Amino acid sequence: MRLVPIPAFALALAVLAAPQPGGADPATEGPATEVPAIDWPVALYDPGAAAPGGSPADLVLPMPCGGAMAFQRVDVPSDAGDPLSDLRIRLGRSDPEKGYAEYLRQTWLRGGFAGATPASTHYFIARYELTEGQFNALTRPCGAAGRKDRLAQGGLSWLAAVDLAGRYTEWLYGHAAAALPRQDGALPHLRLPTETEWEFAARGGARVDANQFGAARFFTEGALDDYALHFAPGSARGTIGPVGLRRPNPLGLFDIYGNVEELMLDPFHVNLFGRDQGQVGGLVTRGGSVLSSAEQIYSAARTEYPPFQARTGKATAPETFGLRLVLSMHVATSDAELTRLRDHWLARATEGEGGGGQGGTQPPDQAGALAEIIENELDPQRRTALVALQADLRAARDAETAARRQSAGSTLLAGTIFKASLIQTEAEIGRLVYNVKTLIDLQAVAPDPQRQVQIETLGARLRATRARQHEFLLSMSRALTTLSADISETDARAGYRELRESLLLSAEQALVVGLDQFWRDLARYRLRPDMDQAELLSLALTK
Repeated sequence: MRLVPIPAFALALAVLAAPQPGGADPATEGPATEVPAIDWPVALYDPGAAAPGGSPADLVLPMPCGGAMAFQRVDVPSDAGDPLSDLRIRLGRSDPEKGYAEYLRQTWLRGGFAGATPASTHYFIARYELTEGQFNALTRPCGAAGRKDRLAQGGLSWLAAVDLAGRYTEWLYGHAAAALPRQDGALPHLRLPTETEWEFAARGGARVDANQFGAARFFTEGALDDYALHFAPGSARGTIGPVGLRRPNPLGLFDIYGNVEELMLDPFHVNLFGRDQGQVGGLVTRGGSVLSSAEQIYSAARTEYPPFQARTGKATAPETFGLRLVLSMHVATSDAELTRLRDHWLARATEGEGGGGQGGTQPPDQAGALAEIIENELDPQRRTALVALQADLRAARDAETAARRQSAGSTLLAGTIFKASLIQTEAEIGRLVYNVKTLIDLQAVAPDPQRQVQIETLGARLRATRARQHEFLLSMSRALTTLSADISETDARAGYRELRESLLLSAEQALVVGLDQFWRDLARYRLRPDMDQAELLSLALTK
């Protein structure tokens, strides 16, 4: 693939800065206080709400020509009161075949809007891909809305996609600013999603548990055809279709798989075993399209394209290129917010927490002692002070190491107990299933009201036991994630040895056996931390 220089992306910023015909300049005219009416039928801009039993979008924003665009709120668990708080998540997948592009990676996310609770922030992402009607409303004179306007818009270059986001933002500022949600009094803007925002939302975000979030696809019921227009018999077969025909994901997003492939804001980077490799590449699309086979569609899939075509000299814009917008907020929304951000940052720097947040806090006088030594670098007592500080640092490191290993041991013990509980509940489920089936067979031969009561009672117990098993599995998954992502392998191994020795000394032989089994599970989990729920349960039930 031909390499494309960075100025291709920088050019889009100039496109955004250029004045757009028909739009107001918010810097000179100020935001509009009235909201234009939405004249389009709901089926054109929120077909999920128009369908029988459907629910409306979380946010609907007007567009030119009486149109509208629907958005879903994506909640991100993070402290809204702390501007530095964010959510650590793991994206990608463990399959090495496309590891250079899709391997597991750790990243962080925070929404630009304060959530409904102090422990949450959020952002908004379009519920559907941009449609032909919405594209026409932003780029052409108004006309009558029709069924064709519900088709997903294809044929967009990255530059055109960024330009459309800018056009829509400027129109909203000039004509419908009162419809926009605000943060600290500031107005948001529309843009393409980052890959992290897109994949977090595609997987179901905070609406799904950790087991399902890490699965290859977001759904547990049905087949891909139920959720995506893709290249398959009975599906799209290469033809872009109307948005909202298939079932949504757990966040209420339609066509996140298939139909048109969705352009991302950030350029491509090679995944170098969990981090971005230094070379900046081409543009990225996510989600697959009507030309993608079932094997090519999953949440971690990402594809790189050159931004321009050497043959034509034009920006890359195949018919399958579309977009899904995000409503975003800049960070420094006011002078007060900027001051709050600076104060929190300085407080963390003084405490020695730094940016990773995984190393624990250092002794409170360490930063001051270091600063004093640096300030008095020529003092005759410098060597003595350095020696004293070195002793303090060693003591602090020893205490921190002991605490990390104790934490590892506690997590290993918890995981061991959860594994044992899963084995016990699986046995109980087996007994209940056998008893229910036996009673159903007897009831079919000779109906008995009393037996029917027994069937219903055992059925309720079976459902409760399965729910309890799901809770145990989620807890074991969290223990495995903590041990593999938050605790180093060295600390985990030391914690395992110390815990095992302690259990042997206290004659807890059954726990020793369970601990050894869970330790083996951890080794397998490290190789494939994106196991789905069924695979994780199978791992837990292996003795």
